Amino acid sequence: MEPKLHIDKPTNVQRRNDRIDRRLRPKIDWQYWPDTTSLKHDATNDISNLDIESRPDLEDNAVIAWGLAQSEKTKGLDVDIDVLYGEGMNLNWKQNAKDEELERIMQPIDGNTQEHSLRMCFINTLNTEASWLPGNFDIRPQTIRILQKAGFSKILLTNIYSGQGYWAKMGNQRFLRFNANGCLTSFEICYQYRCGWDTGVSFVHFIRTPRQSVYFFINYPTCALTRLKAVVKNNPMIAHRDFFPDALVADDSLKQWQYEIGHRRDMLQKYEKQYEDEGTDFKLATIQLHRLARHWLTLGQDSVDFQAQLGFLRESYAMYKKALGSQSPGWSIDKAVDMCESFDILISQCDTCIRWTKVYHERTNLRINLLFHLANQREARTSTQIATSTAEVARRTQRDSASMITIAAVTMLFLPGTFISAILSTTFFDYGDDGLHVSAKWWVLLASTIPLTIVVFGVWLGWRYVRLRKQKAEAPVKLP
Repeated sequence: MEPKLHIDKPTNVQRRNDRIDRRLRPKIDWQYWPDTTSLKHDATNDISNLDIESRPDLEDNAVIAWGLAQSEKTKGLDVDIDVLYGEGMNLNWKQNAKDEELERIMQPIDGNTQEHSLRMCFINTLNTEASWLPGNFDIRPQTIRILQKAGFSKILLTNIYSGQGYWAKMGNQRFLRFNANGCLTSFEICYQYRCGWDTGVSFVHFIRTPRQSVYFFINYPTCALTRLKAVVKNNPMIAHRDFFPDALVADDSLKQWQYEIGHRRDMLQKYEKQYEDEGTDFKLATIQLHRLARHWLTLGQDSVDFQAQLGFLRESYAMYKKALGSQSPGWSIDKAVDMCESFDILISQCDTCIRWTKVYHERTNLRINLLFHLANQREARTSTQIATSTAEVARRTQRDSASMITIAAVTMLFLPGTFISAILSTTFFDYGDDGLHVSAKWWVLLASTIPLTIVVFGVWLGWRYVRLRKQKAEAPVKLP
């Protein structure tokens, strides 16, 4: 039987198929939180619709009511919802589904059908400008209510509307339900993951019943979605394989973490190739290397978290197979592939990422230490050059001082003769045939010279006093 795949394309499907790569997406403030004065726990805590499967110990209806109230003012135009649905080989794509179409598609399956039913709901909030991490108030309340009727987890909604979800990651959830005979009636898992640092937080919620699989994906990676579409096009039955979409998104997430590590590894190698300190800006290099060291620590922790998530998925699949056993009639299971093997490979690759982030962190610290020593060596060379220049200045100053001493000595040699010549050359003294004649007004010379000398010295002392006061006022104040 040839696979039948129908794709219902809206007018804007070309725009959605040509989405840019995640690394080229515009930066979004994922930590944005709406400015509201209302407290989440002041909302009406309506618990009147509890059923036997509800978990009020984990579901905070007050937080959910508060989030839905914040969503009332939005139209959700930038939130895209695609759905893969159908039975057996007949799978259909509905892209950018409206609320009416979504409600029709997500209706429970007819109990008379013999083929396995599949519902995959892909909710993309990355194009909105009003989003925050990890939730999005741009999701229409009516859309959320439709998803809740289809089984969307209230525990997941509680985490979406939590302002601490950015660092307090949602715990992995796994629920197994049995009937009175001990047979498995439903299997459910829900978890949060991150596919790199630039894509925000994503969620997966999977509900498995004997004849139906329902998936809710929030911000499913674009590359993984492209691969899933190619698989569905070639062999739709693979899409029914339990945990296949989970392994697909895990593989895509691992590749993104490997890219993050490899990108910073290239940056580190550029610094490691520079052993000469000439032309190196030590301040800039040290800041960048410290930032790189911080990134290694964060990447290491993210890799550890991702490995724990992979372990959770592997353990969940093993528990799922064990719970089925041979006492659960009516379940259709693809036994051709053991998904534990896929998760084992991914865990091994993730373990490599963890070990290498530790190595790169240590290598970054070694480079920081090398820059520190190179900076000290450069300062030592600079100090030596300054000392050499100071010694040269001292030698020149000494030579100039010797020259000044010589000039002063010559001046002192001629100063007495110059003084006597200057006095005797005045008109107060006359050299005639009868000898030296002194004018009766000789006292005028002393009366004018002495006061003028005193004035000159007074002006010099006053100028020196003013200059010293100015220098003292401009001197920096020494703190005690």
